[in-house]
Amino acid sequence: MEVDFGSASSRGRPRARAWMVRLRRGQRSVIVTIGLTRTAADTLAAQLTALLGDGLL
Repeated sequence: MEVDFGSASSRGRPRARAWMVRLRRGQRSVIVTIGLTRTAADTLAAQLTALLGDGLL
């Protein structure tokens, strides 16, 4: 699980709301959401990790 700042699709968003959450496994990844605050992105990442378990990510 990754929390990262910015992406091409976050252009034009306020800097405070340009965080995204990404699931990654090996070379494959999927962006779960874009446009969160850092706090919201960290919270979502923690919730997803708890839900999916560390062994699946």
